[in-house]
Amino acid sequence: MYLHDLAEAEVAIAEKRGAWTTVVLTGGHGFEATCTTDTTAPWFKKGSIGSVGNPGKGKEPSAREVRATQLGTGVISDNPLSMASGQVGPEVAAITYIRATGERIKATVSKGQFALWFPGPELTNSSDHAVPVEVTYNDNTTETRHLSL
Repeated sequence: MYLHDLAEAEVAIAEKRGAWTTVVLTGGHGFEATCTTDTTAPWFKKGSIGSVGNPGKGKEPSAREVRATQLGTGVISDNPLSMASGQVGPEVAAITYIRATGERIKATVSKGQFALWFPGPELTNSSDHAVPVEVTYNDNTTETRHLSL
């Protein structure tokens, strides 16, 4: 179904944090594909968490919009991972999530996409309530926004 979109997609984000690797692809008309995997998992327990599609139905995010397309906790090899990713408008420079422990998790923001993740089940049930994040814009102003699906 997305063969043509995948063939034309470009890498927006590709990075490794500890055992986890995330790749986000982006393409025309709002297409995105995201995959996260535990690269340390034994061969027989390999797996991935991700999504593919056109969540904005071709509508580009507004200048300061943050649109979550993945939000929650996934599990690979009995290891939970909290994740938020999606699309951002051109004025969004940075996104930071503050964990319950006070630790600040900086999202990667690139090519109209963002991705943040960290070990643990902290974002379990995030579809039941909005997740607050600190958004910084190109003019260095910040505000608290709430991610939801």
